[in-house]
Amino acid sequence: MDVTSADLKIRQMQCNGTKSGNTVTVTTSITVHNHHDDNAHHIQVVVVLPPTSRVVSTTPGAVIGPSYPPTAGCSWATNGYVIFLHPSTMDVGATFDMTLVTDMLDTYAGNPIAAFVFGSAPDPNPGNNCCTAAITIAGKGKGC
Repeated sequence: MDVTSADLKIRQMQCNGTKSGNTVTVTTSITVHNHHDDNAHHIQVVVVLPPTSRVVSTTPGAVIGPSYPPTAGCSWATNGYVIFLHPSTMDVGATFDMTLVTDMLDTYAGNPIAAFVFGSAPDPNPGNNCCTAAITIAGKGKGC
């Protein structure tokens, strides 16, 4: 039996924020790519959020997890992570795009957002499965 592998990687990640009062609304866009070898299956993308984050929306739908412990001084229930699930097989060369909108207190907007991708097949280059991106207020930062 042949062992298959799929080199999943985070091709692009951008976190763009807009500030209103003491709240920053951040739109995070992520593109995952199946770089080579074989089709990928059971793909998950886990996004780790800074303290005080509250998920406003996800595209496509995602599993949203709580933040523990809650952040002192935050007036809303916080979320600590989001898990996006790819709905089927991801062919070699295919991409998977996700968008996540969050609100957070401006005092935490200096913290990066991190994302990790993995699937059920062995990955020959796990070094490109993770990305952290700074939150850019009004388009002045960079992602990966």
